[in-house]
Amino acid sequence: MPKAQVLFEKAHNLMRQSSGGDMLARSAEMMKQAADMQHAGAANNYGTMLQHGRGVDEDLIAARSYYAVAADAGLAEGQFNYGFMCLHGLGGSQDAAMARDWFERAAKQDEPDALTHMGRMCMIGEGGPQDFAAARQWWKQGAEVGDNRCAFNLGVACAGGHGAPPDFVEALSWFQLAHRLGNADAAHEIQKLKSVMSEAEIAASQA
Repeated sequence: MPKAQVLFEKAHNLMRQSSGGDMLARSAEMMKQAADMQHAGAANNYGTMLQHGRGVDEDLIAARSYYAVAADAGLAEGQFNYGFMCLHGLGGSQDAAMARDWFERAAKQDEPDALTHMGRMCMIGEGGPQDFAAARQWWKQGAEVGDNRCAFNLGVACAGGHGAPPDFVEALSWFQLAHRLGNADAAHEIQKLKSVMSEAEIAASQA
């Protein structure tokens, strides 16, 4: 097994066992060693530790740099994290277009956070052209992989007529899925929609 992978696994095990202190600091050091050997997972994890000051001093510039290593290696989580730093100007310049590009790469690998963000950016035209159809498609992809935020956002888009005429039947269907997936806000939206829908429409949404 490559040395970088051995270090990564040891660091990960220490991280899981640790509640802080010296053990977490040792985990961070081993994670850094593996990351410096270009291990994508370690680079992403060490970037997270730097971003949030876990086991190391907070350093957003370094965090962004390590996320870039993970992103360039094709790791979906690293691509999302690097895009997030770009979107919010953390550890460097703010660049919504670059963020959208990295989110799209991660979303194509079914990364849930990236799917959520891609849908939002397409819906409002952030970092690129406004594209309602693309927004709905990204959120649909997210809902299909079990992300309750994407299902909820689709419900909002369908109920509000964003990019297409309002469709309460479809909206209710997505809100119900979001509720089953654990979305805390979906129940309220379901109740609101049912109050203005016929029994036939409600039945159609469940079908």
